[in-house]
Amino acid sequence: MLLWPASGFLIALLLHASRQQWPILLALAALGSAGAAALGGLAPEIVGGIALAHAGEGWLAARLLKRRKQRESDLLREWLADAGAIAVIAPLAGAVFLAGARFLASGAVPLEPLANHVLAHSIGNLVFFPFFGMIVSGELADWAEKSSMRRRADLAGFLVVLAGTGFWAVWQMASSASFLPLLAPILVALLATCRFGMPAASLSAVVLALSVWGAVAAGFGPAAAAPETAGGTTQFLQFYLALAVFCLQPLARHLTQNRRLAFALLQKDLSGNDVELSLQAKDFQIGESKALYRLLAENMTDLVGKTDREGYVLYASPSLERHTGLHPAELVSRHILDLIHPSYGASFMSGLEQVLASGEDSAWAEYLGVSSAGEDRWFDTQIRHLPGTEDDPGGAVIVLRSIEERKALEQQLFAATLTDPLTNLTNRRAFNSMLQYHIDVPIEGCLAIFDIDDFRLINREHGHAVGDKVLTTVAKLLRALLRKSDIISRIGGERFAVLLSQATPDQAEMLCQRVVRTLSEASGSGPRITVSAGVSRIEGSLDDTMKRADAAVVVAKAKGRNRLEMETGKRLRWSPEPFDPEG
Repeated sequence: MLLWPASGFLIALLLHASRQQWPILLALAALGSAGAAALGGLAPEIVGGIALAHAGEGWLAARLLKRRKQRESDLLREWLADAGAIAVIAPLAGAVFLAGARFLASGAVPLEPLANHVLAHSIGNLVFFPFFGMIVSGELADWAEKSSMRRRADLAGFLVVLAGTGFWAVWQMASSASFLPLLAPILVALLATCRFGMPAASLSAVVLALSVWGAVAAGFGPAAAAPETAGGTTQFLQFYLALAVFCLQPLARHLTQNRRLAFALLQKDLSGNDVELSLQAKDFQIGESKALYRLLAENMTDLVGKTDREGYVLYASPSLERHTGLHPAELVSRHILDLIHPSYGASFMSGLEQVLASGEDSAWAEYLGVSSAGEDRWFDTQIRHLPGTEDDPGGAVIVLRSIEERKALEQQLFAATLTDPLTNLTNRRAFNSMLQYHIDVPIEGCLAIFDIDDFRLINREHGHAVGDKVLTTVAKLLRALLRKSDIISRIGGERFAVLLSQATPDQAEMLCQRVVRTLSEASGSGPRITVSAGVSRIEGSLDDTMKRADAAVVVAKAKGRNRLEMETGKRLRWSPEPFDPEG
């Protein structure tokens, strides 16, 4: 087999499909390979091995390409990394599956079929993957749409000449036993690449491969003159096609990079800056810019990430590890939602889709993020549109700025507005909000108010420090004697209020009597502490509920203090949950 194009097509599909679509595509590839192998009459073990080899090769190559960090300033190095993934690592991995299948089928692992598999898939991926990638990503269609009719016709003419030259070169090599005719197709392909760039390089490799393949299949190759050398001829043509790709693709990327530099210099020229620089000065500028970029990226506090149009990360700045505990390489190829708390995932993706659709940057918005240890962190986030180019479909640049310190301060300020600083209980403002909530829902229960008896006398005779200690003692006692579900607040001066949710008046009376009695019986070195308490049902308005509880406290004071009084009037009863005074 001269070359295998299906793997290149599968890799291109996986690379431009969402992760959710990968299982379907891999399953279809495995079924197709298994069906073709079964029709060839191979053993079931080998059929299964071929299916796993083809699907596994495509999966591994796509994963490696996804994980590679984007370095737009060095397109040649990018291509070498891609070539190593699709032409070396992935085919060798597929050969491992195939070797295992052959061992299960026959107890032996012949090396020649494995070598043929690796060579055919390696050359097939090199030749067909760039072409299929441009088709699946829409780059070839975009180029055709942006190019004039004449330019498209010129490229088509070059490809026709290339196809004829390739067929002729193979025929001449068979008749003259000379390899020089094979240089002619490569020269035609190089001319097309110099003129048209990346589209010509990808199309030329495919056209040359098909013309050579067609000539061999038609019996015009060297094997027709000397059948005993058929194997060697196939390997030579594979080497020839690989050589053509290694000439065309790096050249196309070098031309693309130079065009980008020329465009950047032209932009500077249009803005009035001097661009009369020597080649050496340009190289120095590029190196200096890369060093400056690296310095900024390593020391900036903002987290900057580049994603494709589906949200998969292509690049992450070094500051990522400082904020999340993840190394930037660990996030590349993962989805950006891995950094966003699930409760904010839908909102974040909606913002990303809106930016990509409109082409306008988003406003700064707060999102809750997650770290590698599962801790939540707050980020101020902006999504910026990244326009596509001839070689890049575009995506988004996402800037995340940690606002943990600001959030912590906000929480402290918020807590301070709702908390009594002396007792650490909620204050009157918070209590009123919670009481109003009980009325609005509604949540049945009772309101209890405790007023420390003779508190002004304690302050006058013992000092405010002792008075503060009395307040904290009452607060601690209320926490200890009431249920965990009860809401306790200091609503002013020597007054404490308690929301007894789901407590009947009888249950509230029992709880509050325990508080009054325990305080009265407590002994210590300081002044004796007693309270007068009143209880009312939570019903009607907030003011009405408070007035009825206050009236009960006034009655308790009038009857001699150190006692509990229930609100006057008819007690409306209901059937609550089983009551537990311990909460």
